[in-house]
Amino acid sequence: MHLTITARHFTLQDELKSYIEEKAEKVKRFYDGVIGMEIVLGWEKTSRYTEFKIFVNQRQIIIKESSDEIRKSFDLALDRVLRQIKRHKDKSQKSGKRRNFIPDYLKS
Repeated sequence: MHLTITARHFTLQDELKSYIEEKAEKVKRFYDGVIGMEIVLGWEKTSRYTEFKIFVNQRQIIIKESSDEIRKSFDLALDRVLRQIKRHKDKSQKSGKRRNFIPDYLKS
């Protein structure tokens, strides 16, 4: 999985970067179809925000969260990401089960 972390309007500390990398690996445990992930952390006047862009097979999932602390916004966004990944995985598995594959020798 390709992981990109970007900090807007501030310098990313090594401690925060390692925390984000460690937590972002959780996503890979839930679903192997994740190709890449971009995480954007930023500051606005009174709020801190986190934006996830997750590339899954032929789809892109975008999650945005804001809070008064950067770690809190990251944790909130990560919870939403995990829920979306689980939902995507369930949908993709169910759609595969709905297709009825009939072998050639049973078609007659």
